[in-house]
Amino acid sequence: MTDVRAALRRLAKTPGFTTTAVITLALGIGATTAIFTLVHQVMLKSLPVTRPEELWRIGDKNRCCNWGGYTQDKDGNFSLFSWEAYNNFRRHTPEFADLAALQAGNAPLGVRRAGSRAPR
Repeated sequence: MTDVRAALRRLAKTPGFTTTAVITLALGIGATTAIFTLVHQVMLKSLPVTRPEELWRIGDKNRCCNWGGYTQDKDGNFSLFSWEAYNNFRRHTPEFADLAALQAGNAPLGVRRAGSRAPR
């Protein structure tokens, strides 16, 4: 307890250092919380579907569905479906209740609810 009192007296004598330390801690804790919240929402939280165990990832190569969702073979070709292949799956696979697709690339990505008029 004596050490805590001594530390508090020392911090009271140097308000500039105390302010800097408190702001640094606040920014660090806030940034860590924000990043964890984002990672939790995007990667850790289960998908908002009724039966997630029924979800399937489909690819056109043996190792199509690694962590990144695609792989590159020894020839440098990526295992991605074209838009036409996706539409073909959608039309000719009645066994699936629904299909979803994503666009690969470095373009900015936005997500919005169905029926929303918010800009993309």
